[in-house]
Amino acid sequence: MTLLSRIQRDLLDFTEQDPDDFSGLVEFWYMANSAALSAALTAHQGINLILNVRSFANFESLAKRLFLLADTLILRDTRDWARESSEVRTIPMPSGSPTGQYEPGFLADSLKQLQGLRPSPLTLLYRPNLFWTSSNKTLNNGLHVGYAMWDYHSLPAEALEWIAGSGREYLTTGQVVYAPFIPSLEMELEFLTKHQISLPDQFGAQSLFHQQHEWLGDDKLQALLSLQFPFLDGLDILTISRVKEDNYDAFTAFSRTILESVNGVKSAAGTEGFIREVRNIQRNQVDAALADVQKTLRRVKQSSALRKKGILSGLLGLNAAALIGIPEATLVTGLAAGAAAMIADRVAQLKESGDLSDKKGYFLWLLQKSTLGRGGAA
Repeated sequence: MTLLSRIQRDLLDFTEQDPDDFSGLVEFWYMANSAALSAALTAHQGINLILNVRSFANFESLAKRLFLLADTLILRDTRDWARESSEVRTIPMPSGSPTGQYEPGFLADSLKQLQGLRPSPLTLLYRPNLFWTSSNKTLNNGLHVGYAMWDYHSLPAEALEWIAGSGREYLTTGQVVYAPFIPSLEMELEFLTKHQISLPDQFGAQSLFHQQHEWLGDDKLQALLSLQFPFLDGLDILTISRVKEDNYDAFTAFSRTILESVNGVKSAAGTEGFIREVRNIQRNQVDAALADVQKTLRRVKQSSALRKKGILSGLLGLNAAALIGIPEATLVTGLAAGAAAMIADRVAQLKESGDLSDKKGYFLWLLQKSTLGRGGAA
């Protein structure tokens, strides 16, 4: 379990026993733990993309495609920061104070990892004025809390509904991070234009939607969304995450290929040229790549069957082993022909496995295979 997944797992554990207080507990958890989550995120390696999320329903339809290219998706909310738009929310505060005796559940087994890390200095930490009420109780999670009113830019209701529902699977992977502590896009532009500071760099990430410092512009993003991966609809985020982790080299090779192809689109979205370029990417980098893996797999299975038949009938022997490349010195050490043939078979399997995994469509094929409930590599 990564540090990011461990920290976010604590958010889910902290809130799941008290559904009546869920919104307030999420609010308190981010107030208490944004610095730790920011520190873990800042140190996180890989292709990390910041997304501005207005609609979580739309995010989920986009996320699987982006997850084919990126290691981690960082969700920055787009709440309205105008004072008059703020919503009053009741916050349960442990021991009647902003921190009290509360201790994060992830701290005991993550302290050593966190000790050497520091949050980005641009992390937004909430320390609002609280209006205390006379209400208090002991929650199902064991904490005794007092209740305070908070009218300072509460987390968006849609974000809270997502965390309570389908977002749990995404957050559990540690490869999707909800980060309300990252400053807004408007502030990002301010840092860039007035101070030449790249805000995404401060969080070890790149900005996906940016008005000046683009990673993927609108046309490039539209090209990505136009590609067809039908089997993605049958996959959950946990399965995609597992396949990526188990086959990271294949994932990075595929990601690099698609990014280069999408970035190479020159025509504007909606034009005939754009449609033609996207079709070329679909045909060459997706459809043909998958077909190439299937063709190689059939050859591998056929040759494997022939080798097994040869071993059983004693036809492989020393000559076949030498042909595959086992040194002669190895063969004259007293190995029987059958044993040498089994070694040769294993060497051939390793070579063919490389032939298969080097294919640019191998990662897609693994995902497609997962939809059939088989999983794993060939």
